[in-house]
Amino acid sequence: MPTSSVFKARRIARADLTGWLSDHAVIVTDGRIEAVLPAAKLPSDVAKTRQVFDLGDVSLLPGLVDVHSHMHCSATADSYHLVTTESVSQLLLRASGNVRKVLLSGVTTLRDLGSRNEVAFPLRDAVRSGVVPGPRLLLAGTPITTTAGHCYMFGTEADTVEQVITAVRHQKKLGADCIKIMATGGMFTPTANPRSVQYPASTLKAATQEAERLGMQIAAHTLSSQGVRNCAEAGIHHLIHARWLHHDARKGLDYDPAVSERLAKNGQVVDVTFGHMLIGAEREKAGGEPHKLHWSVAVTPVTNEDHIKVTRDMREKGVKFITGLDMGMSTAPFDHSAYNAKSFVEYLDYSTWEAIRASTVDSARALGLGDVTGALRPGLSADLMSVRGDPAQDITALLNAVDVVLEGKPVKLGGRPLV
Repeated sequence: MPTSSVFKARRIARADLTGWLSDHAVIVTDGRIEAVLPAAKLPSDVAKTRQVFDLGDVSLLPGLVDVHSHMHCSATADSYHLVTTESVSQLLLRASGNVRKVLLSGVTTLRDLGSRNEVAFPLRDAVRSGVVPGPRLLLAGTPITTTAGHCYMFGTEADTVEQVITAVRHQKKLGADCIKIMATGGMFTPTANPRSVQYPASTLKAATQEAERLGMQIAAHTLSSQGVRNCAEAGIHHLIHARWLHHDARKGLDYDPAVSERLAKNGQVVDVTFGHMLIGAEREKAGGEPHKLHWSVAVTPVTNEDHIKVTRDMREKGVKFITGLDMGMSTAPFDHSAYNAKSFVEYLDYSTWEAIRASTVDSARALGLGDVTGALRPGLSADLMSVRGDPAQDITALLNAVDVVLEGKPVKLGGRPLV
């Protein structure tokens, strides 16, 4: 028997996410949106044929899409210690709680870009079978990194081109949806240097070609200027962070506008993880402990304003940004994905609707899911979230999900979890 339901709300986002439809309803059949129409046009006996959820004075939007998490990390200051000392069983239990928290915050699609294979794939199976509540999951599994490279403690260490290609194939064999590779060192790993590259462009290109041959996207962590250049040359689909640190520790950034123009021309997109940065800035302003700088950048610290300035220029050059919080890192809690949109408004001068689109339809399309989710239009999955107030007037309204629906099934109603 088909399952049918109706979700009514005072404000429902238009299909193109440019404004609101007042007092409308979303009709759902078998987990997909059948229609969006004025509530007044619903049949008088609709409650006899469908389950009706009157959500009241809320703003109903597509569920958020977050393209960057590490679901087995703790999102605490001791995250590195925990991920290097806890057993797989402990990490699996932690990840189970984390993906539930993600879902209840309004994220209905989540891409994980680096968790142990022994955690990532069994958890996805458990979510799909209904054993564990969680959003739609896309997985990279373990990231590919160099020996002692960034996130080596839960990555696949591969140094040569042949080893990298083998690692790509291994992840595909295990069921990965995408590939994550560490183009440079990272802040999370003491043995890595964020200012230096881990792979030359030729190796990144070989990994990209192999991922494409196997029908997968590839995302690359990169924090240095040369790393961004290498990713642009290699055709990496999604650049993560895309910071422009100079290779010389005595210098700050080494921004190259021509590389930004190349990224835009190639259609390569960037997850700038500014939501993560904004959370840290707010915590420090409120009296929290300042973020401990990695040894490679402590000599010549770079300010948030420095990163914002060059990233604004990247946008002016036409680079497209998607929304990933880097969940699991010390200032990236699993229920704070809406900080992506908030950071786009505060740091990059996005309009509120532009930030909402980036957090939904734009990120869904970048993941190849534009015909699955990301908007409220017929044929797409009924992935919904609601908030009090009007996020088009105050983007911080997105931080508190009142209702969450995944594939037509309510998992949170009136602020009360159902899973």
